[in-house]
Amino acid sequence: MPEEKEDKGFKVIDRRGAEPPSPPPVEKPPSAATAGQGPPSQGEAPPKPGVGGDTPPAGNPPGTGSIEPENGSAGSPGSALRVPQFLDLVQSLQMGAMAGLGMLQGRDGKRLPVDLAAAKDAIDLLGILQEKTKGNLSKEEEEVLREGLYHLRMGYMAMINAPSTGRGKGGDRR
Repeated sequence: MPEEKEDKGFKVIDRRGAEPPSPPPVEKPPSAATAGQGPPSQGEAPPKPGVGGDTPPAGNPPGTGSIEPENGSAGSPGSALRVPQFLDLVQSLQMGAMAGLGMLQGRDGKRLPVDLAAAKDAIDLLGILQEKTKGNLSKEEEEVLREGLYHLRMGYMAMINAPSTGRGKGGDRR
């Protein structure tokens, strides 16, 4: 049998049934006196907020901030994923409605084609979101949702009531 060459790739170790490794020691956050002294010295790793404990990092309310996957596969070491917020959902729907109303430019600098059906769907979803979250939003979230929805509805009505320009009388009504 030919001699096997040693593989210099990765090594798989089955640790099922073995005792879990003890968690690394928790580093204390820098005090106010040492907070502005720059990055940690060479060989000293910066603390990872929210990793290894049940409490969120100081200064971040629950459900905000960043998270790191358990397997540490977030690209480069120390990189963190951003946690989506409610306003991210609202902004996504608003951008979809604006695109459907032809209010956005494409990469070529030309306005996107009007798609009133898609705009109406996005506006209706925002309306449902506003109705279902009533009383559960911060003032900022409520205001962004209300104001955005108002302006999108007015833009939609302006498109519907505008004189036809090759779309047929009244636009794309459902």
